[in-house]
Amino acid sequence: MHDSWDVAIVGGGILGTSVAYWLANQYEGRIAVLEKEAQVAVHTSYRNTGVVHRPFYLDPKARRVFARSAQTAYGMWKKYAAERGLPWSPVGTLEVATKPEQSSRLERYYHWGLENGMTERELELLSSEDVRKLEPHVRSLGAVWSKTDTGVDYRAFTRSLRADAEAEGVKFLLDSDVKSVTVGPDHLMINLSHAKEPVKATFLINCAGGNSVKIAHMLGVGREYADLNFRGEYWEIGKDWVNLATRNIYTVAKHPELPFLDPHWIVRADGRREIGPNAVPVFGPYIYRGFFDNPWQALEKMLEPPVMNKIALLYNRDFLTLAGEEWMSSISKKVMAGRAQEFLPELKVDCLVRPGVAGVRASVIDKKGDFAKEAIEIPGPLSFHIVNYNSPGATGSPAFAAWLIQKLSSNGYFEGLSRRPKFRSGTWDFDSVCKLVGG
Repeated sequence: MHDSWDVAIVGGGILGTSVAYWLANQYEGRIAVLEKEAQVAVHTSYRNTGVVHRPFYLDPKARRVFARSAQTAYGMWKKYAAERGLPWSPVGTLEVATKPEQSSRLERYYHWGLENGMTERELELLSSEDVRKLEPHVRSLGAVWSKTDTGVDYRAFTRSLRADAEAEGVKFLLDSDVKSVTVGPDHLMINLSHAKEPVKATFLINCAGGNSVKIAHMLGVGREYADLNFRGEYWEIGKDWVNLATRNIYTVAKHPELPFLDPHWIVRADGRREIGPNAVPVFGPYIYRGFFDNPWQALEKMLEPPVMNKIALLYNRDFLTLAGEEWMSSISKKVMAGRAQEFLPELKVDCLVRPGVAGVRASVIDKKGDFAKEAIEIPGPLSFHIVNYNSPGATGSPAFAAWLIQKLSSNGYFEGLSRRPKFRSGTWDFDSVCKLVGG
């Protein structure tokens, strides 16, 4: 006898867990999270930089929902960490310019931050001399100082939020890897790798991260999109050199359409420092070492439709140039250190003592070979799909998830479920969060 659910959420990362929490907080029904691993937050929600980013670098118009989600979620996470006793280390971030043409970008970021709701006490535009007073070892032509960027443990956040979702009645079905989905007249049959019986669901929400495009294709939607995977590799800094910088140091992206390729210095919530990333193309969303699990996997990924999107990418000169640089910095620790010396000239190869945490980013490309900058929402048969949910996705997840549930509710997706009483207890208030994101 197969399990039957009103809503099945695919993906037990920070987004899927947040969506499950808010859905159960607002509706009564049988809600399940299908997670391929034996625990939640095993992949991107754990293997990220662990920073709650303030939205100074997000265009308030072009990236409105992400910007508002990040701004709203900052206060949400701060309150949540205090109540749950979770790590919260407000180290701050300096976004530095290393070339004269980048100075105008700093001014733009400063004004974007204010437009997105940050205050002048939280955000400051610095000269080169100001930067040196704050961080004597950092060299730049100026910076934006986001004073409240915070180091956290997103895996701990996700696992705590899982417990909150379970208290609301959500069932987490672990070791549930979705292999295919069959569409019926009023339900879906979700076939799992190691289960004899499929899972039956009236509605599916796809929050599968690195597998989200693959899941969308199973439902026959999002066929105009392909994804490419990039492993971001970091190096941990030895204890004798951790004071080269006491704050996160990011550089203004040389190519804004490929921001994940620029090096930065990260202060982890536990005090460790890491430098990176290089973004090495790999043939799968969970390849943390090497380039593929087996040669057949590489061939399958290259031939995965739509192939034309990947061919179009070969005409993107910026991508080809930077991809070559990334391969070199993966091979050579010296190359990685050399890239970071642009803003930390005292950083030597010997400072990089061991590999840090590596994560894989699934970047969506369209038919023109361009990278999608924003999360993409795709309605499907008895389903809704979120793909390309990348940085600062972890930051904004509890606010974005509330906004998503409200949006789906307004469009009649949950008509078969009973609404819970309007005012629910909990750390966060649903209506207030939705108003801040969507207002």
